[in-house]
Amino acid sequence: MHPREAARAHPPKGMESCDWVAAVNTAELDRRFEDSLEFEHAVDYILDDCFFTVGQMVGMRTTVDYDAVVWWRDHFRAKFLAAMLRQGNRWIQDRQNVAAVGWMLAERAVRYAADAQAPSINIDAARKAAVDVERYCQLHAKRRVSALKNGSSDGALPVIAGYWCTPVG
Repeated sequence: MHPREAARAHPPKGMESCDWVAAVNTAELDRRFEDSLEFEHAVDYILDDCFFTVGQMVGMRTTVDYDAVVWWRDHFRAKFLAAMLRQGNRWIQDRQNVAAVGWMLAERAVRYAADAQAPSINIDAARKAAVDVERYCQLHAKRRVSALKNGSSDGALPVIAGYWCTPVG
């Protein structure tokens, strides 16, 4: 069964199937589904690009545990997908900024692993680095929005990495 049909076939709790089908705006459901699939494919590409950046920054200094990579991927996939659903696909405009944050993620993870005298970037170092990066992104995003509100910008839409790693939901 195509996922579109599956979405229509499983009504929310408390609704009969026939009521659900009648209530669904098919065109809207189709558009959301197509956007969602497009965004999911884009997020996979973006994560690959970000991990390429992380790998370049880690370089030969240490290695990254498989569990750390899986955790980062799961963690940031949800955040990136939520950002795309809120903001649309701005990857081309924001790629340079997000790559810079990927460098920061790698540097922080290398430092946390070294501080713990770990032989590699483990899941603990990966989590700590992610917290640092998210804190930076949120503060940077707030500063840019505040600057725009106070008129200290030329009125252009801020191109920031902050919304890519802000909390989901």
